[in-house]
Amino acid sequence: MPALNRPSTPTGEVAPVPVNGNGDYATNRPSARGYCEAPDRLEAILATLEQARGSRLLIVIKGHPDPDSIASAIAQRHMGKAYDIESTIVFFDQISHPENRALVKSLDADLRQYREGMDIGAFDYMSFIDTQTPHLPVRVAKPPPILTFVDHHKIVGGFDAGFVDIREDAGATSSIYAEYLEHSHLGLRLGNSEDARLATALMHGIRADTDNLLLARPIDFRAGAYLRQFIDNDLLRLISKQSITARTMEIIQRGLNNKSIRGTFLLAGVGFVREEDRDGIAQTSDFLLRHEGVETALVFGIVNGDVVDGSLRTNSPTIDPDGWLKAVFGADSAGRHYGGGRRNKGGFRIPLGLFARCRDRDALWAIGKKTIEDLVFEKIGVEQVDGDGG
Repeated sequence: MPALNRPSTPTGEVAPVPVNGNGDYATNRPSARGYCEAPDRLEAILATLEQARGSRLLIVIKGHPDPDSIASAIAQRHMGKAYDIESTIVFFDQISHPENRALVKSLDADLRQYREGMDIGAFDYMSFIDTQTPHLPVRVAKPPPILTFVDHHKIVGGFDAGFVDIREDAGATSSIYAEYLEHSHLGLRLGNSEDARLATALMHGIRADTDNLLLARPIDFRAGAYLRQFIDNDLLRLISKQSITARTMEIIQRGLNNKSIRGTFLLAGVGFVREEDRDGIAQTSDFLLRHEGVETALVFGIVNGDVVDGSLRTNSPTIDPDGWLKAVFGADSAGRHYGGGRRNKGGFRIPLGLFARCRDRDALWAIGKKTIEDLVFEKIGVEQVDGDGG
């Protein structure tokens, strides 16, 4: 994509220009104060959006929508709007966490869940946010080309896209979008309710993915400093409430009762979990990581009767969740890994396929549990032997 022919400031920010002749986009927009980490990428994404002006864009959220992916999708739509791009945000897996459902409702986010019969091929382009791969979870005869791909996880393979920005040193994809906004003519406006909701969503996305900034990197702090002047504090407090449902507490109790600790590694199976309660698996993993002497917690269950869903949390300096999960659980016949992650957390989803038809739930759980335990403990054993021998 050709770079925009626009000057840069001494700090590396792209000089702001109005979208249209009357300069509306400059109204009530504070000038950038922070450092722009990647001005070349900023120019590239703006040039990419310019080339797609007036098109129809499908913004794809893969996996269960979380605060970071929701906020990033809204930010992508916001940026496209300035270029007359008609954007639709689609998600494929249920919004299961009550906090995330409240987030979507409070923001009036206008997200669409994929339904069979939705004509994805009717869109001109697709954008992927906060995901490691640009593969659609459904079969499409002729998928639209990828316009943009923005993420903060580890790079997985190559693919064609108009614009790619993958920053493993960012704690959240929301932080990357905040940088785009701060250092371009698309910056947020003071006193604008729509921009306040977007800033609040991005701030919540950053906090959620960095454990309330405990794991934040420099770009996350710069993004927070920029966004704080626009956020709706009442809305942020509302969507940040960490509610634990009765069913989640039950899942945590099952995790406590069924945990197995080997050294500093904790593994727990929680049995069958309803689709709408699947976030309880991640919350159980967060909770069990606090167990004395535990550096890594992995919790898994069978969700909706047809998939083994697991969540890993770690404080260990020697475990890379992304590589570890991929090594343990492998990939499907198309080469798509069942697991993945980032610095301190990860997850996996393994379809049960034909075995999902098994009517004997006890037998199905026994097979699933034994398989996961064997794979995990074999991996731990290999690592411990390697460590002892090194």
